[in-house]
Amino acid sequence: MNNTDARGGYRPDLQDLKDPGYEIFILLVSLLSVFNLILSWVPGLDPDAVNVIVVINFFLTIIFLSDFLYRLATAGSRTHYFFRDWGWADLLASIPALRILRLFRIFKAWRLLNKYGAKNILGKLRQHRAESVLFIVIFCVMLVIESGAFLVLMAERPAPNANIQTASDAMWWVYVTITTVGYGDRYPVTNAGRLVGVMVMTMGVGLFGTLAGFIANKLLAPEEVAGPGGKEGTAGAGLAAIQDALEKQGLQERLGRIEQQLRERPG
Repeated sequence: MNNTDARGGYRPDLQDLKDPGYEIFILLVSLLSVFNLILSWVPGLDPDAVNVIVVINFFLTIIFLSDFLYRLATAGSRTHYFFRDWGWADLLASIPALRILRLFRIFKAWRLLNKYGAKNILGKLRQHRAESVLFIVIFCVMLVIESGAFLVLMAERPAPNANIQTASDAMWWVYVTITTVGYGDRYPVTNAGRLVGVMVMTMGVGLFGTLAGFIANKLLAPEEVAGPGGKEGTAGAGLAAIQDALEKQGLQERLGRIEQQLRERPG
């Protein structure tokens, strides 16, 4: 989305919208953060299950702070972003004690996406499918770790022979399960816990299979280079090189004809 006017100057009426896949990722992370805030207020929850939410919120805080710094560094006008585009609210929302301000981030992300338009968003997502899928995979991994650890603790804690007893145990078990490593040092012993394990294993195969496909695509895909004339990609560079060669050949032919005419001219 272009943030400049016809003269190349910054237009404060246009928003500094990032890649739509990234904006959707921030929207989903904001929704998760607000959901966690509401969930932590529910009375009667197991304290260790609540600790899972606390750990996840720590990583969400890092994401929000990094997002603020990224937007500030890449803004067309940092002053406009911080004071007139609610950048100061983005900064405050990254503070754990002021998580309620992340409701504003949800509204802001939704407003930006709505202003950009569904057609443009779908076009960008199709154009950058790999990067968009990567953002979704990262969010889903966080969601599976949180929900799996939270649910397995709620299921396993009452069992007398349970070996998943703390938030650390639960999150470790979920992560080694979704990565299909499976050390076996932690495992559910109740039927409810095993049902959670089935969900985590199923999601893990899909998520890390997708992540492995993304990495393979990036490693094996031909590198895009800028060819002559600003054309990108191997095909574009090849066509540009052929075009330049034909132009040079035509120029040489014209010079040869001029030279011949000069030789044939009397005197």
